[in-house]
Amino acid sequence: MKQRVLAATLAAALTSGATVPAMAGGWAVARDVIAIGAGAGLLITNYNHKVHQKRLEQQEVKRRQEAYRDWFHDKYGYYPTHDQFRQWYVQTYRRDPG
Repeated sequence: MKQRVLAATLAAALTSGATVPAMAGGWAVARDVIAIGAGAGLLITNYNHKVHQKRLEQQEVKRRQEAYRDWFHDKYGYYPTHDQFRQWYVQTYRRDPG
C-alpha cells in the first residue's frame, strides 16, 4: 500500500511540475506529455514486477513451510512451532522467512 501511495505521489509531482513548461505550447507540450507517460509507465511496470516477485517469494516460503511441517511431523510425531520453523529456515536459507 505504501508503494502505491508513493507511486501516485511521484506521478502527481511529475505531472504538476511539468504543467508550467507545457504551457509554452508547440513541441514542448508533446514532449512533456510523452515524458510523463513514459515515466508513469515505468513506475507502474516496476511496481507490478515487485509485487509479483514478492508474491512468488511468499508462495515459496509457504511451500517450504508445509514441506518442513510434514517432514517434521513424520519424524517426531508432532508439528513444529513457528519458532522452530523460523530457526530451521534461517539456518537453511540464511534469511528470515518474512
